[in-house]
Amino acid sequence: MPHRVLIAQQLARLFSLLSHPVRIRIIAELRNGELCVNSLQDILGISHSGVSQHLAILRSHKLIKEHRDGRHVFYRLVNHHMAAWLVDGIPFVMPDDSDSALLRTAAARTVDQWSTVTPSSKNSAELDVPVEAMKTG
Repeated sequence: MPHRVLIAQQLARLFSLLSHPVRIRIIAELRNGELCVNSLQDILGISHSGVSQHLAILRSHKLIKEHRDGRHVFYRLVNHHMAAWLVDGIPFVMPDDSDSALLRTAAARTVDQWSTVTPSSKNSAELDVPVEAMKTG
């Protein structure tokens, strides 16, 4: 199998994993470090079981890791570049004519939010990527 075919298949698999908005948001939220299911539930505004299902998909494909601390299970990104990569992809969802003020505003706010690493996160000092590397522009 030619190397290009193999890589194209792997990229298609990754895009398939990222094809749900909740999974994209989970990856973006984990950019600051680890979070438990309850925290993600509060942030995402979906049910505990919904969060758990999406985490299971991401975990089964080795995009996130988990560890237990007492009764809580915390999740973190295996590769923090994934969150920066999502931010870098935002310009690709903008319409060519950029006539949609709503979409432009949403994109700008999302880039600002997802490009920011908050110092209050539990493991912000343990990020593999410097804050500057996560910012675009």
